[in-house]
Parts: sequence; C-alpha cells; structure tokens
Amino acid sequence: MIRQANRDDWNNVSDISARAGYDDYINAHHGPTYLDTGDVYVIIDQTIEGFIKLEKMDDGSLWFSGLRISPESRRKHLGTKLLDFALNFASGKGLTYLRCLVEASNYPSIKLMDSYGMKPVAKFYFFLGGIDISDYAFKSTRSRGFINKQWKFMRNNEKVFRNGVAQIVFYRSELEYYTVLSGKSFMYTDNGTTCAPAGIARYLGLPPDPEFPSGYIFEKPVQVNRK
Repeated sequence: MIRQANRDDWNNVSDISARAGYDDYINAHHGPTYLDTGDVYVIIDQTIEGFIKLEKMDDGSLWFSGLRISPESRRKHLGTKLLDFALNFASGKGLTYLRCLVEASNYPSIKLMDSYGMKPVAKFYFFLGGIDISDYAFKSTRSRGFINKQWKFMRNNEKVFRNGVAQIVFYRSELEYYTVLSGKSFMYTDNGTTCAPAGIARYLGLPPDPEFPSGYIFEKPVQVNRK
C-alpha cells in the first residue's frame, strides 16, 4: 500500500533516511518539517518500508526527491513501485515530465534511474557562495536551460539578470540560489549557493559544495491520462 505520510510517520521516515546508506540531508537539514512541503508518500507492508517526496513545479513537471528504502526491504523492487506511483501521479495531474537530481557518485540511484527509463539531460556543479548581481539588469527573457529553485530544477523561467554576456537566474527563499546560464567572469558574495552546468562551472571561482559537488538531472516524459 502507498499512502500520503502524516506527522505520525515522521519517526519511521527519519529512521529509514538515517539508515538508507546515503547522505541524510532529511534529518540534517529539515527534521519533521520535511513533511510540510510537497507531498511525502510512504510504502507499507506490515510497517513503513520506504518513501518518496513529490512536488509539482511551475513548468508543469513533477519533481521527486528523497526516494529511500529501508535496508531490510531492498531487492523487493519497492523503489520501482514508488516511481510507478510518481509517474501515475504526474499523469493524473496532467504534468509533462517526471524529474529528479542525483548526486554524480550515487551509483545505485543512477542505476535505478537508468533501469526505469529516466534519461540524464544535464549535469550541474554546486558551489558555496553567491554571485554579486548588484550591477546586473533585470530582463524578462525566457531562459532555455534549467534553473535551480531550492535544489529543484525546472525550465522556462523568465527572471533573468544580465551583465554583458553573463546571465544569472536568482531565486530567494530561506537561502539565495543563483543559477549561472552564461558568462566567464563574476564577482562573488559570501551568501547563498550557486550552481552552473558543466560547460560553465570551470569559470566559477567559488569553493565546491563538499556535501553535493555535482549531480545529474534525470527526466522522463509523462503520458498524460486523459479520462
């Protein structure tokens, strides 16, 4: 059975995340508030054996993250079942793509994405610190690439800041997020976090994020269910 998680499920979600064998950002950076943004779904037999988080994005895609299976429940294809659920969820909502970000050294997750037909469409590098855009001009120009919205990536954002050939997308929430679309020379700030696609990343003079230095964006088209 798969159902939406509630606050009573937090201890199980937290325990699975801590023991799943990968970076436990869920406990380290979120805690119980992890259940308050997006929709977390748990898969249950006798107990909760895994979970996935789903978030609808502004570009009509469905972002999934935090896919975790308890060590005792592996080799039961539960990850595939949760991905099937996510794909059907997206189809029922009329969303166009199923999308995620996988750390470049997380080989088991990359293997799962590949086996499920998720294709790597971009590689991004992540850095500590931000770009000084005080001299940039705001342009309502549609960007062609992916932009970072709180570690979730989408297309077709129209809030681009320009200075010469340099183009930056800026998003502010509890942190300041900078996505570099083009350019080779930048001034920096201590605040925020910055990402750039592989072809631009080498020009950034910021320190790499030691927790997540690079990752692949995977996506899969969704066949919309038109009932």
